[in-house]
Amino acid sequence: MPYVRKTLETEVAVELRRGGDLAVETPIPFLTHMLETLLKYAGLGGVVKAVELRKLDDGHHVIEDVAIAVGRALDALLEDRRGIARFGHAVVPMDESIVMAAVDLGGRAYWVVRAKLPDVTIGGYPLRMFPHFVRTLAVEAKATIHIYARGTDPHHKVEAAHKALGLALRQALSPGEGFSTKGVLG
Repeated sequence: MPYVRKTLETEVAVELRRGGDLAVETPIPFLTHMLETLLKYAGLGGVVKAVELRKLDDGHHVIEDVAIAVGRALDALLEDRRGIARFGHAVVPMDESIVMAAVDLGGRAYWVVRAKLPDVTIGGYPLRMFPHFVRTLAVEAKATIHIYARGTDPHHKVEAAHKALGLALRQALSPGEGFSTKGVLG
């Protein structure tokens, strides 16, 4: 069953599953590309469809609402979080850029993004929104996400970050014991 978020600014529907076909459609071309990258590298299939109901020309509401919807759909996919590895990490080089991402799907939200990004827009996506996207995703998915990026090309840094985060999620989602000395996750 898809998660649907409808506000006065946007309508976003997300349905995630492990594997399978993936279809992503947003009004922001670079966001669409980054979501396809993130979800494909995470080994997830499904549908993400976002429609902008009010044209505000800054991308903020679309990016934020997509992150909310994707995060909530990921949280729902995790159910009780049993049977997953829980932790994942990846390092992805992309030309002159290198990104390290680490995740904990243990049920507690926290986020860190260390990436110097210029105040530019790529394909309709203001890169100043990237840390906000990660924070919102972490909060709604109840995940800890750390991303550390270095490089000179902002496109490469952000794309490598989505690839690294996707690979880290794939590892954390893989079958495992979900280690916890408390006996429960969350």
